[in-house]
Amino acid sequence: MTTNRVRELSVNTPQGMAGTLTKESRHVFGYATRDVAREVSLTMPLRAETYAATPMLPAFSMNLPEGFLLERIRRAFRHVSLDHMALLAITGSNQIGRLRYAVPGAARHGKKAEVGLAALLRTGSQTGLFEHLVTTYLESGISGFQPKVMIPDADKPEPGPVGEKTTATTPSLILKAAGDDYPQLPVNEYLCMSAAKRAGIQVPRFWLSDDQSLFVMERFDVDEDRQLGFEDMAVLMGKNHSDPNFKYSGSYEHIAKAIVAYCGENTDESRTRFFEYLALSVMVRNGDAHLKNFGMLYEHPHAAQPPRLAPLFDVVTTTVYRYENQKTGVEHTDRTMALKMNKSVSYPMREALLEFGRNVCHVGNPGAVIERIADAMSATLADEGAAMPQDFVGTMRAEWDAGRVSMEPPKVFIRPAGKTAEKTPSS
Repeated sequence: MTTNRVRELSVNTPQGMAGTLTKESRHVFGYATRDVAREVSLTMPLRAETYAATPMLPAFSMNLPEGFLLERIRRAFRHVSLDHMALLAITGSNQIGRLRYAVPGAARHGKKAEVGLAALLRTGSQTGLFEHLVTTYLESGISGFQPKVMIPDADKPEPGPVGEKTTATTPSLILKAAGDDYPQLPVNEYLCMSAAKRAGIQVPRFWLSDDQSLFVMERFDVDEDRQLGFEDMAVLMGKNHSDPNFKYSGSYEHIAKAIVAYCGENTDESRTRFFEYLALSVMVRNGDAHLKNFGMLYEHPHAAQPPRLAPLFDVVTTTVYRYENQKTGVEHTDRTMALKMNKSVSYPMREALLEFGRNVCHVGNPGAVIERIADAMSATLADEGAAMPQDFVGTMRAEWDAGRVSMEPPKVFIRPAGKTAEKTPSS
């Protein structure tokens, strides 16, 4: 890419070219098709009038790189003016979801896979492999502040001409490593996702490297050879990416309403799974279950099958880490949820969570969901925790125990026959 500013991008879908995104005084998108299957978002129906926004339309800003990946892109493209259009031009051919962006007339070639899943799990990140893969596959359209990158899997060749297999170029694996401020993050996420899987919660396939330094997850937005659409709740609620707190503004009740608005015949199933995700987050003390960590999957906006809630793809116990207050410089543990529930960010007790399950998510027996998750958490620590760093697992166990205790039914004391209640001293 040259230092010239990117003024125009073509926006493409698996169903064909959708339209053009241009940078004027605002970002403007206009459709160049009448095919409703090429609509770019559940929130942007086909119309003659253009869509415009400052700084960027939510559907297009969803995968803009943040944190670790953004800083690496800035280093690599330090002579480029990295506005939102330039970032889409860099990362737009390797995005989560079904949208692809390209500078008109520019040739784009996918990078061949250098390493397969088996080698990743054997090697981990300690030998510098993760840093090498970040440099090689820097053009990843995946958001999030922690160290992560999306790569093709050399162990999974792609179909070529006349049924031949060719070296993979389509990114199919998401790699996450620990950051300086978040030690043992791969172990943390692996234990949380393992508990979810044991509880019967829908999750993508995932692995932990042998040296426990790398968490690897299969992409959740690909169904065999079909690239599915994915939109997170921030997009569906029209949140402005330029607002620093955009993904933390709202409530879990709003997510349940979005499911009702978009999921059609999949509403009941998706609301039930949403309650499972939320109950797990409460019990493992995941304070980062924000709007971007919930989303919808669909083939295209007018497919016969309506959207459904995506699998659980990002959950960690955040209360094992300490954060520095930017104003005071004092470190503390954040013991609040990312979004409000019943107008509060405090972790709910059992009855409040049961009420949310019954009244907001319409789950028939939310208590059974809580018990299933509690049992899975215990089994995960017993079976998986033994092979993990014991100091860290001990800290995780303390937080999980607190989450499970908060979900225990109130104890009922039955007075023995013939006994009278003890009197308490009057005040």
